[in-house]
Formats: sequence, structure tokens, C-alpha cells
Amino acid sequence: MTTSSPWSGTSSSAETSASSAESLDSQAHSVAIIGAGPRGLSVLERLVALAAERFSSADGDGAGTGVGADTPPAIVIHLIDPYPPGAGIVWRTDQPETLLMNTTIAEQTIFPDSSCSFVSPETAADSGAASDRFGPDMAQWYRDMGGTDPVDATFPSRTLYGRYLRDAYARIRDMAPDFIEIVEHPTKVESVIDLPPVEPFGHTSADPETVPPQLVRCEDGTAIIASAVVLAVGHIPSAQTDERARLAAFAQRSGGLYIPQGLPAEAPVAEVAPGNRVIVRGMGLNYFDLQTLFTHERGGRFDPDPDIAGELRYVRSGEEPRLLLGSRRGVPYRSKPICQAHPRSPWPLRYFTRENIALLAGLDDLDGDRKAGARFNDQLWPLILADLRLAYYSTLSRIRPGAFAGDPGQLREAIAEAVSRHLTRRTWQETHPETRETSAGSGDSAATGAAESREHEGAEAAWQGRVTREAFAWSEIEESLVPDPAHRMSLHELLNPLEGREFDSRGPRETNSLHEWMLDFLRNDLHDSLSGPEGSAEKSLFTVLWQSRLLLKELIVAGHIDRVSIDMEICGWFESFVSGICDGPPPQRIAELLALAEAGLVEFIGPDMRIEASPEVAAPADVGATPASGWPAAPTGDPLPQIFTVTSAQVAGDITGSVVIDAASPTNAVSRAADVLVHGMVERGQLTPARLTLDDGREKFLNGLALTPRPYRTIDVEGAVHPRRFALSIHLSSVQWGLAIAANPNTNAATLNDSHAAAAAILDLI
Repeated sequence: MTTSSPWSGTSSSAETSASSAESLDSQAHSVAIIGAGPRGLSVLERLVALAAERFSSADGDGAGTGVGADTPPAIVIHLIDPYPPGAGIVWRTDQPETLLMNTTIAEQTIFPDSSCSFVSPETAADSGAASDRFGPDMAQWYRDMGGTDPVDATFPSRTLYGRYLRDAYARIRDMAPDFIEIVEHPTKVESVIDLPPVEPFGHTSADPETVPPQLVRCEDGTAIIASAVVLAVGHIPSAQTDERARLAAFAQRSGGLYIPQGLPAEAPVAEVAPGNRVIVRGMGLNYFDLQTLFTHERGGRFDPDPDIAGELRYVRSGEEPRLLLGSRRGVPYRSKPICQAHPRSPWPLRYFTRENIALLAGLDDLDGDRKAGARFNDQLWPLILADLRLAYYSTLSRIRPGAFAGDPGQLREAIAEAVSRHLTRRTWQETHPETRETSAGSGDSAATGAAESREHEGAEAAWQGRVTREAFAWSEIEESLVPDPAHRMSLHELLNPLEGREFDSRGPRETNSLHEWMLDFLRNDLHDSLSGPEGSAEKSLFTVLWQSRLLLKELIVAGHIDRVSIDMEICGWFESFVSGICDGPPPQRIAELLALAEAGLVEFIGPDMRIEASPEVAAPADVGATPASGWPAAPTGDPLPQIFTVTSAQVAGDITGSVVIDAASPTNAVSRAADVLVHGMVERGQLTPARLTLDDGREKFLNGLALTPRPYRTIDVEGAVHPRRFALSIHLSSVQWGLAIAANPNTNAATLNDSHAAAAAILDLI
């Protein structure tokens, strides 16, 4: 890996390529946005809106244009994506209508609103003015389109969200002033390199002699000279692990089928024949998309169960495969609760607040230059835990007062007292670097992470103690007031319900069967979700964690949480914990899974599944030609041979299958990027993974890119900052958290602030 300039990737051969680039007006400033999904669309919106503010002044002062007092600069914005701008590949509008989002209509926006910190006080004071000026969130758009379903309780199709994004794109184009040209390029980018420095055009705030233009080469032969480039590529292919590569090679040799990680809607699921036994590894959102493609999209039908409200019965089409489901935990994420209002409304955070965090850090507030440097386990988690306990037991006391042997108010008092002690003891001085070891070892410290605990013997005890450790006084009060353990809040049980359980069989209606246990588990989760946060103590935890995640995202962006703590604690255990409760499917999907299991089309493998090659493999059958389309159709051909064997140490026996589908989401680690663009830029040293220095002095590579603080300029392998190259989207994981979540309305969304900062920085170069 070599570099030849302060911005790696510069090559003298680029001059030849540049000569074939599209001809641009000598006065035009061009911006290339690579990736035109929601993140790229947000950058476009901010560029158009800010440019209109800066350069379309009614008084004609032309300030900052550098091209004459009354003449705004010509700006060309290139949107480069093989899929339609706005929707991109994930939200494309030609995918099946049966594929659903796992968030509601009310939780989506692409436009700023009055909550955004960059919106002027005058506009922010009138929320209607903000909507008219910028654009509607999805809920308003849906109502304007004649939609009548409750926006807070409706999980829309992906195509509906895609149509919102496409309409948003059309609105942004219409809002663009005459001096902005938006050019679509339905292709992929292969490389971005720096041209030799040339005389700059227009005014820049950086040193013009050292800022080269960039050459963007596309797959279709298009070459674009860009004065600024934004990488908003989103999810990209990831290199297979050795284990997955072995499974794929074995399937190819032995006549089976292996489908790697990726978007289910783009997977070759039509190659799976009716009756095939399909081992699915992963029970997250990708699995539920596969479930939909193998049932709804193959002519199956889910009818309401006439005997049990909220449950379904499945009517087969005869085109379905048999699904064998497993994962590390052995159960799906908990389904989303049905909320009759915004998810924050039932239980506002009382203890995990900005005021308490500032108090812990010895600050007057969190708005100054000094950073809190908070450690998640020692300082923040106890506050979140207090809010979780308060929500859980307050809900339980209302819906099941008989669960208490005394006054539930005593629990509320105990929670408040514990928080008061925590705020007094966990000061900035106690958790400053020189005293971290002392504070981390104290009796009421919180979790140090599931990932760490799994590396040692006694993982069960470590996880239990670190996630739900309670002071003796709290445990004593809880046990006396809630005598039945089944009614007590157990976060560990909620997240790992199969841990420590063993089963003698997987069959239906058998003694000590995993199948029967899973039916009860799914039925209970479905009932709780339909009851919502107000009617289920467990689902009340969703509202607390949902809000806590939003606040944590703000704190991380603002630099108030210790970087090592983010990596080792928030990403180490809390991320999977909160995802297991907050990021599950709509309850409809759990009802469908329950119906499929009862219909005999789903079998459960158990936790910590292991896939092995079967010792004896039959010759492959003729399964016909591979369909050209990735959309599911009713395939023909005989079932494939049973070449895979899967087991779980907690369930007796094994299961065989002919197909393996990896339904887990890729890690999105830039070091494992398998696409042409990002992989190539990493190989050339133009991009590099971020590094983290741990407390013991060791360095660790992170999954995300090395970037500056906002506006997130890229940093190359030699540590040089590129002043005209920006990165957004999923690759901000080195500096942000929770990036898979779209911008929520009225939350001062980080995504919108990121786009605003990048757009402002780009326009500062003009």
C-alpha cells in the first residue's frame, strides 16, 4: 500500500482519464454524492436548501460567491447510484409489498424540523413553518396522500417508505434554484482519485494550491471531475469468513445450496424448491423478510384464528420450503409493541437525563467546551437501570396489583434513593482515568459486557451479575414486595430466555420439547406486544430503552462518553441488549411465525447452533436452471440432498437440511469491505479504519472509518485529512452509534445534523 500525495490515490495517469471526463462549465462547482439512498438524499436536501439561502439573496449582494456581485455560482450535484435516488436499493419501490419496515410511519423523516439545532429560532417557533419550508415527515406525507391508518401503530411496507423517499427527492429537485443542476447517474462508482493540483475556480476557505479536484470513475465509463465528494454508500458487501466460505464450497460440491449474508429481497430465494429443508442462521429482521418471501410471496395465506384474538392460522400453497431456525440466542428479537402514541410518551426518562449526567461529570451543563468523559458501565447504566425499574414496576402495579405483597411505592422510593446515592458517589473525580480501576471494582458497578464475559468460564454468572447486579438492600426490598420471581424484572431472562435450559426433543406435543417451549414464548411475546407499553410491564422497557438510545447517540456525537467505554461497554454488550428489546419485527411477523410453527413448516434448532457437513452425502438431484430474477417465484425441481447437519448443545438430537441461508446482518467493517469502491480506497490508503487506544495502551482497529469530527472529512492511512472528501452513513460507526436507525421526527436527529454539517462545509469551499 503506497501513497503519493497528502491525499492518497493521486496518480499522474489521472490526467489522461480526466481528459475524457464530462465537460463542465468553467465556472461550475461540482459535488459528487456517491449513494443516493436516504443518507445521500439528506445531503442533497441540505445542499439545495443551504445554497438557496446563501446564494439566492433578494438584495443581490452575491456574498461569498466569488463570481460577481449579482451572480450565484453554478453548482452541479451528481447523484451516483444504480438504484433510483431516494429509495436506493433497500427501499426500492418494485420489491414485494408484503415486506414491512420494523418502525412505524410516525418514526420517519428525511426533512429537518423545528427540533433541529441548525434551524433558526424564528422557524423553530412555528413547527408548521418548518414543515412548509423544508418538507413533510412521512406521517404528514401519508395523511396528505389520503392514508387513514394510525401512524403511530402502523408498520408500513418498504415500498411505501420508498415512495415517500421518491416523492421527497422530487420535492427537493423542484425546490432547487436555477443555478443548481442535479444530474442522476444510474451506475456504480469504481474509484475516486485526486487529480494533480490545478488553479482553483471560485472562492475556497481552504488553501487552494493544495486542494486538488477529484476524479470519480464509474462502472459505465462516466468520469466526473468533482470539487467535493460525499461517500454515502450505506451497507456494502462484506468478505466472507472462512467458515462461511467453507459452507459455500461444500454446498457447491455436494449439490446443496448456500445463500450468504445480504438483503433478502436481493437473495436468490427462487432457487429454494418447495419442500427443501432450509437451515436459517439468524432470527433477526432478515429472517422475517425470508419468512415473508417463502410464504406470502409463494401463495400462502395467513387467516385470523377464530378462536384466539391476535393469532393467525396458515393456509399452505404447497410451494413452501421447511424452515429450520436457529441463532446464537435461539429466539428472535422481541417484537415491537403497538404504541398508541409516540414511543416516548408512556415513560419519559426521569433519571437518565442530561442534568444528571452533567452532575456526575461535575459540569453545570453539557453545552460547554468541556466534555463529560462519562464511563457507561459505572456512570450511565445505573441511571438507565433505574428508569427501567421504575417503568416496569409502575406498569406492573397498575395491570397486576396482586403481584405485590406490600405497597409498590416502596420500590419507587428505593429506586430514587439508589439514584441519589449514585449521583453522590459516582463523581467525575472517581471515574477520572487515574481512579477508573477503583470505581470499576466497587460493589454497585454495572455491566462490563457480554462480549468480555463470554471469554471466561462462568459466563452465566458474570453476565447475570454484570447486567442485573443489585445492591443487597434493593434485592431484599424487591424480593419482599414481589415474592414470585416470575413477576420480577429480569433483564437477563428477557434477553437470554433459553440460557440454562435443556430439552429432550424438538417435536410438537412432546414432553420437555423445545417446540412447545417456543410456542409459549412466541405467544407471550405477541400478547405483550399487542398490549403495548401501557399494558405490559416487559414492553414498558421498550419506551425507556428507545429514549435512552436517542440520548446516548447525542452524547456520543457531542464527545461526552469515553471512547474506550463506547467500544468496550456500549458496543460490547449494551448494543445487543437494546437491539434484542427495541429492534425486533412488527408483532404481525411473530404471529405469522407462531402460525407456521403450528402448521409444521417451522422447526426450531436451539441456541448456539452449529452447522456441519453431513458425513455421507447423496448425489445431487437435477434442480433446474437458476432463475435470472432475485424475486421469489414458484420454483420447479426435486428437493436437494440433505448435506448439512445442525445441532444445539441444549437440545437432544440433530437436524439435517439441504440449504443454508445466513440471515445475520454483515458487520459493515470497512476492513472487510468486498465492494469495488470502499475496498479499493482502503487498499490504496485513501481510507483507513479508525484506531482506538485502549486503557492498557494497546491499539484496536474499529469497524468504521478514520474521520474528523463533524463534518466527517476522511483521513487517509498516513493521517492526512482530505478537505474535500466526506463520509456519512453506516461508516460513521467509529464516531457515532446506532447508525442503522433512520432520522426520527422531532428528535434533533443526528443524521440530519450530519448532512447539514457536510453541506455547509462543501458550500464553504465555493
